[in-house]
Amino acid sequence: MSMWNSLSPAHPDPMFSIAAQARAAGPEAIDATIGVYVDEEGDTKLFPSVRTAMQTILHGYVQSSSTYPPLLGIPEYRHAVTDLIFPDDQTPVASIATTGGTGALAINLRLLLLLNPKMQLCIPSPGWANYAPLCRMAGISFQEVPVLEQNTMNHHAIMEWVKKTPGPCTVLLQAGCTNPTGIDLTETQWKELIPVLQEHECAVLLDFAYQGFGDEPEKDAQPAHALRKAGILTLIAWSASKNHSLYRYRTGMALTSVPDEETHAIVETNYSMLSRGLWSAAPVFGQHVVIQTQSAQKKEWLQDIAHVRGVLEQKRSVLRENLPDSFQSPLNGRGLFAMLPLTHDQILDLRSKHNVFVLDDGRVNIAGIPERRLKEFCEKVHAVL
Repeated sequence: MSMWNSLSPAHPDPMFSIAAQARAAGPEAIDATIGVYVDEEGDTKLFPSVRTAMQTILHGYVQSSSTYPPLLGIPEYRHAVTDLIFPDDQTPVASIATTGGTGALAINLRLLLLLNPKMQLCIPSPGWANYAPLCRMAGISFQEVPVLEQNTMNHHAIMEWVKKTPGPCTVLLQAGCTNPTGIDLTETQWKELIPVLQEHECAVLLDFAYQGFGDEPEKDAQPAHALRKAGILTLIAWSASKNHSLYRYRTGMALTSVPDEETHAIVETNYSMLSRGLWSAAPVFGQHVVIQTQSAQKKEWLQDIAHVRGVLEQKRSVLRENLPDSFQSPLNGRGLFAMLPLTHDQILDLRSKHNVFVLDDGRVNIAGIPERRLKEFCEKVHAVL
């Protein structure tokens, strides 16, 4: 029992800690912390198309087998997700179902180390707060490179890191709706960045968590297409949490284009081995929901996520109209998030005096604020400035 004395307390995840404070503050609080899309009552939104898919499969779910699924996941699910990213393409794609997008990142990080134990990773900063912990747990060496300048992406900082990094390297990039800033690489910046990645044989770990929230799904997938066309080794971490509203069902996928069927088999056996040492096989209910949604409710699903894009842009517009000039540029991004120019003291005052909860870096989840409360949010921000 004395061994417990050597275990130090772990710091709680700051995002979930602040979200817990928001819940404890009750229904009057404005919770703009965790990245979920909520309805006007503040409840996490389940898309109508996905609800229909759930109802359809639940009708016969109790009759289905409860045995272990394949380590790689349900084949129809893997095909459905691959088709969302690379539609009607015959190039071999190795894949595995994962426990959400986080699991997809975790397994791809470990695959990078199998490719080369000395792999160096670049994480553009500011980035998702969970990137660094995931890298530490995987045992991969990484460097955070500042890329945000005057609320635009400085892709030259990434290019310089690639040029000066000896040996095998990988850059972690987000496909769009960048977390936490909402500020993405432009099409021109991608075109300038890709030749540098090619020249230095730098791989890419592409975090694809918000397909359909920035633009139509096929347009949001353009970075993946451009990287593959350039012949850059690209490991993709895809998530169904946001675009199929399957947050709690932990549904994701890791995938990568490969040159031939032999490599396809090798990669998938390694994915299986890595999965066996992490979670064995990923949960299947969300996989069935994605299969049903993409096969039978695709038209309705496209309408649902188009509605999301419209709501998010409308919310950004309201925020821009009701917040000071210094907030305009940070709100010009896409997707769920923006980083507001608030000081630490202002953020603490928002929580303690006004029951408004944003993260310590000023990240606000725009999708987490009901539209009817946006002006109230802006008034309370003005009160602490």
